Amino acid sequence: TNRIPSRELQRGGVQRPHPLNSPVSAMGRVKKEEDLGPEADENWKSKDPKALAHEIATFMGGEWPTRPVRKVQLASDGVPTGDEELFEMTNLNPTLLSEMSLKTRFLFLEVYLEDLQDVYSEVMETLKGDKVTYDSLRKFKHLAISLAFNAVSDVCQQAFDKTDFDPFPEVAPDERPGCVCPLDVKAFTQQTAAAVALVKMMVDAEGELPPAAEPRIVRVEKKFYYDDI
Repeated sequence: TNRIPSRELQRGGVQRPHPLNSPVSAMGRVKKEEDLGPEADENWKSKDPKALAHEIATFMGGEWPTRPVRKVQLASDGVPTGDEELFEMTNLNPTLLSEMSLKTRFLFLEVYLEDLQDVYSEVMETLKGDKVTYDSLRKFKHLAISLAFNAVSDVCQQAFDKTDFDPFPEVAPDERPGCVCPLDVKAFTQQTAAAVALVKMMVDAEGELPPAAEPRIVRVEKKFYYDDI
């Protein structure tokens, strides 16, 4: 029979036994298909945001993360109870929080409230004399400044400014094995307690910002400078 050869053979090439996107490669080996996780349009049962997060995390045998046991509890002695005093003490810039929706802010702050206390404990567990490990304090500063708690972030920075980093090279981002920093433990604890109290105030209000936040929100007016060109 006069069989018409495939295009590959007409060009002098080799006809592929399987398409390019087949799990079987040209060498005959079965490709390991990459697990991309659940589909975006997966029909999730949960509608509540917290329950949905748990369902997604535990999908196909996944595990819900557990928090470490806090070996050092945060003391809240002498912390103000009013929102104005707490904003003044923590120097919190609420601009980022104000840009979140109420539901997102509430869920975010619930997690952040626990994170602050967990990482505070991590720092204090390394305390020897008046020094703590660089790695733990750096982790705390990242957490504090991510939400613009500027006062406690400044306490951390003062500890770094007093530290000689030269003998302790950074082996990985934010990792300096053996490096310790002199920390003002009293100021660190007071500022962390104030930050926790302010976050808890907003969590108890289900994400609503207290009145003292409004005058501290930085608002940028959007202008189109090319209108007159």
